[in-house]
Amino acid sequence: MPDRVVCNASPLIFLGKINRLELLDNFKLYVPSQVEAEIARGLKLRKEDAQQIIHYLDSRKIEAVKTPLLKNLPHFLGSGERAVISLAVRNKIGIVLIDEAKARTVARFRGLKTKGTLGILWDSFKSGMIDRETTELLSLDLMQKGYRIREEILIEFLKRLKKIG
Repeated sequence: MPDRVVCNASPLIFLGKINRLELLDNFKLYVPSQVEAEIARGLKLRKEDAQQIIHYLDSRKIEAVKTPLLKNLPHFLGSGERAVISLAVRNKIGIVLIDEAKARTVARFRGLKTKGTLGILWDSFKSGMIDRETTELLSLDLMQKGYRIREEILIEFLKRLKKIG
């Protein structure tokens, strides 16, 4: 049975930008309505990745889930991040797909496992969905498309990839 995960907008957006939303196929995906609203704003701005995301979610019959926000989450988190954590906690879904460092820290504090876009690439490589060379190229393509990550994390990711691959 696939892992149940709650997904924030950033992994959807960046996997859309590199045309690899199918890397989420191995997950039972839940998307809060606040995240769907963020994607819809991208549609209004005619962002190509937003159209891809909507098509992908529709093709998998994934509907946005309305969930009340937990009251005691920090206000420095965005509404999508608060919704992702709230949905996961309320529905006992143990994993959240979220990129923002502060949101990941809050999620871990709430007992959730976190995975970001780079982690999705890593898991896809480890499972054989993509090969080492493709994983390396996709990780560099993410950076080119505006994905922000500390340089030392990317270097460590690429070193581990070469070591295993």
